[in-house]
Amino acid sequence: MASSSKRRFGSSGSSENRRKVHVGTGSRSRKLSEQPVPQPKVDSTHRAQGASVRPTSNRVRPRSFEVEAPRTGAGVQVARGKRDERERRAAEARRKRQIRIALIAAILVGVLAGATALYRSQLFEIRTVDVIGAERLTVDAIRSRAAVPQGATLLRFPAREIKQRLLDYAWIADAQVTRDFPNTLRIRVVERKPIAVVDTGETFWVVDSSGMVLGEQSLEETTTLPTIRDIPGLDLKAGRASTSEVLRNALDVLSGISAELRQKVRAVSAPSIDETMLLTTDNIEIVIGEAIDLAKKDAIVLTVMREKSGSVVTIDVRSTDAAIIRGLGE
Repeated sequence: MASSSKRRFGSSGSSENRRKVHVGTGSRSRKLSEQPVPQPKVDSTHRAQGASVRPTSNRVRPRSFEVEAPRTGAGVQVARGKRDERERRAAEARRKRQIRIALIAAILVGVLAGATALYRSQLFEIRTVDVIGAERLTVDAIRSRAAVPQGATLLRFPAREIKQRLLDYAWIADAQVTRDFPNTLRIRVVERKPIAVVDTGETFWVVDSSGMVLGEQSLEETTTLPTIRDIPGLDLKAGRASTSEVLRNALDVLSGISAELRQKVRAVSAPSIDETMLLTTDNIEIVIGEAIDLAKKDAIVLTVMREKSGSVVTIDVRSTDAAIIRGLGE
């Protein structure tokens, strides 16, 4: 027992010079690994008794060391060069951006100045006024109504005022004013179509199907339009639509009958709506009344006129189910 105990202690003592611990991989770690690992101390009492004592584990765990490399003179120069390059590129980008903005501003100013000069110039001065759509009205009358200012150009002329002056003329229902470069202004009008002449007892007024009073009809002026008469309480004025319900009904009748029958009508007598009567060129009286069921009334009248041509005097179709027909001598 004594001998084996001595060998163990002897073995432990000799390992002080052999056992080494390596930490890390750097030069500093190698220096640390060369230092002897301290061994546990054995109490003399235990040594004397020959007891076996195991050394306490005292392993040194590897530690990593992060060492920042010192900046050398060359590293400082490289970092400074990169910083200077970034600043140079930023400055170059700013300079290019400023140049682009300046160029755009210069172009806009140039375009604006050119447009202003062109607008004020007489390059597109209006020298011709074309009129399209004139039928009853004369071209000169429409040009006079338009009153295009002297010296106006296609770029600066009062288009809205010209159109309004044309629409204020009762005979014109619609008007369009367009440009035809380089020097022509084009006016396209839609005339109102007269449907009858209204006899008020004092004067004759030409009206369209809506009741718009287009103007006076002189006695010397010939017309093929039917004359509406016997309407009470009329107050007509050129450029203003009539509010008379009796006249409105008579106009609806003329608008609603067929073209064949309308061509035969020379006058309309309308003391009231129910008494509205058409007088034909053959001196036939057609009592038509209110402007309803006009297609049926029209068909009955034309059939009777064909079948009893020359013998019929009055056709009353106010009731389409019980038409009344009177002939000569009845």
